[in-house]
Parts: sequence; C-alpha cells; structure tokens
Amino acid sequence: MAKTEQKVRLFGVIFLLHLSIVAHAQFAQIAPIAKQKFIVSEIESNNLRTQNINQIPFWDDFSSGIDTLKWTVKGGSYTETIGINPPSLGMILFDGVDNIGKPYSNSIQNQGESDLITSKPFDFNTIPEEQKESLFLSFFWQAGGLGEIPDENDQLLLQILTREKTWLTIWNQAGGKSNNPELFTQEIIKIIPEWQHSEFQFRFVSDGRKSGPFDSWLLDYVYLNTGRTKNNNNISYPDRSLTQGNNLRLGNYGAFPQAVLEKNSTLTWSTIKNEFLNLENRFRAMEYSITIEELETEKKTLVNLNTPFNPVPNSRERRKFQSREITNLETPSKPSNLKITTYLTTGDKRLFTISQGDTTYFDQVNYAQNDTVSTFFPLLDYFAYDNGSADYAAGINQRSGMLAVKYNTPEEVYIKGISINFTNRAQLDLPIDIMIWDQVEKKPLFVKEVLISKPPGEDKFAYYELDTNIRVSGEFFIGFTQFTNDFIHVGLDKINDQSDKIFYNIAGTWVQNKEVIGSLMIRPHVSLTKPFSESRNSEKKLKIYPNPSDGTLNIEGEFSNPKIFDSFGREIFADREFTSSGEILTFIRNKPGIYLLNLITERGSESFRILVK
Repeated sequence: MAKTEQKVRLFGVIFLLHLSIVAHAQFAQIAPIAKQKFIVSEIESNNLRTQNINQIPFWDDFSSGIDTLKWTVKGGSYTETIGINPPSLGMILFDGVDNIGKPYSNSIQNQGESDLITSKPFDFNTIPEEQKESLFLSFFWQAGGLGEIPDENDQLLLQILTREKTWLTIWNQAGGKSNNPELFTQEIIKIIPEWQHSEFQFRFVSDGRKSGPFDSWLLDYVYLNTGRTKNNNNISYPDRSLTQGNNLRLGNYGAFPQAVLEKNSTLTWSTIKNEFLNLENRFRAMEYSITIEELETEKKTLVNLNTPFNPVPNSRERRKFQSREITNLETPSKPSNLKITTYLTTGDKRLFTISQGDTTYFDQVNYAQNDTVSTFFPLLDYFAYDNGSADYAAGINQRSGMLAVKYNTPEEVYIKGISINFTNRAQLDLPIDIMIWDQVEKKPLFVKEVLISKPPGEDKFAYYELDTNIRVSGEFFIGFTQFTNDFIHVGLDKINDQSDKIFYNIAGTWVQNKEVIGSLMIRPHVSLTKPFSESRNSEKKLKIYPNPSDGTLNIEGEFSNPKIFDSFGREIFADREFTSSGEILTFIRNKPGIYLLNLITERGSESFRILVK
C-alpha cells in the first residue's frame, strides 16, 4: 500500500513538473531590434567636416537618419516605428543594449548609464551678449512607445559639458507607469550664460537596467537657438511633417511574386496611407501628391497630384490620409521593386531672419526635409507580410517546438527556398529543421536540417534553398523546428499586423497566435515552374525518420556503415535490424539530446543531426 501511494505521489510530481515546463513554454515578443541609419548632411559637410562643430540655430528631427556631423552615438539606435504619434518620421531609441543589440551587462541587477547620443561641440563665445539669456534647448521624449515602459528607478537624462570638462545633469525624467506610452512630451530648457563656452556640448543618456532592452525611451525633434522663451504652450515651428512610412498592401502582403501577380492581375491594391502633423500654432492650407515608380524601367504612375487637404489643417493638427483607389498600375514585365513616394506641398522652407531689411537664411534648418517619404514594395520572387525591417524579435522557447507562418497563393507554385530573418548573432550555427506543410496538423511536405547562418552582404535574411520540387496551392505553411529551450530570435515587423497567420506547437498541439502583434519575418520564395530537375534515382533517395526520435530510427535508401555519436564525439552503439528498404537502429540506453548519425553514401561520408526526445 505504501509503495503504491509512493508511486502515485511520484507520478503527481512528474505530472506537475511537466505542466510547469509546458506553462513556461510560449511564443513571445522578445526584444526591440537595434538599428542604425547614418547620414552626412550634404549642406554642412563641406564647411563643417574639417571644423567638427555645430552651429546655432541647431535642429534635427532625425527624419533622414542620424547625422554623423551633428552627433556621436553610443548604443542609441534609429527607429521609424517604435515611437507612437511622433513629431516626424525617425526617432532615437534608448534601451539596455548596444548598437548591435548586445546587453551592456549579464547581471539583471546592474544599473547605470547605457545608451547615449552626444552633440558635436558648439562655440558659444560667438553669441552676442544680448542673446545669451535667450538660448533654449527643446526636444520631444516618450517613455515606452511600442517598447517597454521604463521602471520607476530608470530615467532619461539631459547633460551638458561644463567649462571644467565634466558632465552636469540639467534635466531628468523618471520612468514608471504614470508615463503615457503613446504621448510625446516637449521640454524646453534654458542654457544659462554660465554654461556657455567655446566647447559646449549636450547629450541625452538613458540610466537604468543594463541587462537588456527592457526599458525604452524615445527622443525626437531637437532644437537649440537664441531668441526663445520658456513657454511650452506657445512653442511653434513653421513646419509640417510626415510621421510614418507609406503603407501599401496587395491583399495582406507587403511583397508579392511578380510572376504570380502577372497571372492574377485582378488582385486588388490597397490605397496608400500616411499621416501628417502641423507643428505650427496656426492653420495651414496644404496639398499632397503620391507616385509609384517601377525602379527597373523608371516608369512612374501618378496616384495623386496636388490633392488639397479638406478641411484645411488646423493649428497643431495630426491627421491620417490616404490616396485615391489605385486602378492604373501596370504589373512589371519582370521582377522589380516599386518605389512609393508621398510629398506634401506646404510652403515649408529654410529658417530665416530679417534684420534691417536683410534676410539671412540658415541652411542647417530646412523644414521642407520631412515633407517627403519614400518606401518600397518588392515584386520579386517571394511572398511577405513584413516591410523588410524588423522592429522586434519573437520566438518560442521549447526544444522540438515548431513555428510556422501561413500563406495563401492564388496560383499553383513551387517553393524554391525559404528566407528567415534571424536577429540574434549569438545563435549562429544552431541547427534547425526548415519545414513546409499544406496543413500543419498533417505530416510536413518537406523537412531539411540547416544551420542558422549569417546573411550575405547587407541582406538581413538567411536564405535556405530547397533540393526538392515542392508544389503548393491555396493555403500552405512554412517554418522550422528548433532543438533548444532558448528563444530563437526571429524578426517581427509591427507595421503590418498579420498575427493571425502565425502558428506554433510547443506541447504537441498547434496553436494560432493571439499573444504577439505583427508579422513574423519568414518568407517563401516561389516559381511557376519546377526549380529542380527530377532525379532519375528518386526511388533510391535517402530517408531518415522519425526526427525527433524516441530512440528508434528508420534509415531507407542506399548507404552503409551507420554510426551514431553523442555530443561529446563518443560512439553510441545501437541494435541494428535489417529491412527490405534499409535498417532500423535502436539506441541503447539513450538519453534525450542531439546525436550525430554518420553514413557512407554514393556521395561519400554524410552526417545528420538526430534529436532524441
């Protein structure tokens, strides 16, 4: 009786342990992706490159990227998507990782300064005495955005370099839930005369957890000039800005195979959507135009031309707008990229002053630069929901777990390859199985073991070519199986929310994603014809299954001398049973883990990773 009770208790402990493991396995959004977009201002490059100084008036809204003649950056990254309701397109993101996404510390308790962006020096000795009291610095900040709201112990700092070459904090903002993650707040700080010297600099610093991207601050629209007063309510700029990239879709897709579109020309394009903000404290009549250019032929399609905003935009108004219906866009005759350009006609111009009848223009403050935005729609050889740039990473944390994305093709196609945006460099060379299903509940159509590889050149996608003709039509799924309990980081695009197309299997059952918003960056590359020549000896093709295995492994085809090795390189001896099509191997006293199967085939010695559950 006691032994039976002991067995029951032991079974209960094992069952609860299993439930605990399953409960902690999940599909989750993991971290923001650090990006950089550096530019060199053409206007200032000639006269300031050798001087390496800034001039006032100083203005930067980051709409074109990070200007290396104005700033020095350590860890801070560029983003166009993580901020919510920004003053203009482009912001600086501060968090707990460096410019390649690596945490500053491995200790979760480690607090301190992490990301920062520092202005190049200013020579304030040139400021006339009567203007020194009217020098103010203004900027917009946001806590969190689409990232994580900083904790109460975290803060964003504004510091200035004193005459004594020390950094002095002159403003700080604490984190905490009281901050609105959707609100950009503008601050204006007086730079008092005693801080003004010939090598003045200012910098923004995030101070908080250094162990990862857990606390996000966003910075935008920095302006430094004399002739100002400290009055937040009346701050005004003669500026109208576009605040986001152009949003164009073909059905649900952000990229589409040209060959498929050519055979299905009735597919419907969405309108092109965008948003503007009037940063001036008065109404402004304005117009917008939108064009689509096929880059291969430079052929342009006019979508809107000088369309007036009606009603006239009010003071400080933010408004979403869209193009007319797109009905005259011809499908390119060969794979190409479409360039979508939206530009505002606002009357925005360079900042200027008038003194005693003379007009002085300041080329470094050109409010027209944020009136134009260009984005791209690929018509190449792949389907994609994403816009080509990862905002976050997402993944699952379960060995033998599977992750898949659902696609739908209006034309029967062959899949010739799969590309995946892996964002964590530390995970290079990890093994995975890329997979294709017509239905995820059924046996996959294709499985191939590959390693997470470094993308070639500037492309952020690792491409895996198939070696078999796989034909699909209608709905199909692509994805992978992983062999680690760590999250494998896959890029997540937040612009186009196709979260219902994501499926995962971490406990033996497929689940449709409801936790993470966005599009997972896994793409199928397709062709209308067979990409691979059929093998004459297809009946002799090597088959190894099941993988993952419970200790029994079937090997079919032409091979000899099978050997199994553990992760330490030691040979594991197996019972061998010969069959008409090959052999069945049974591992002796196997433990869960990854094993290496070595075979001699007509191609020579070949190795295969086997996961034993």
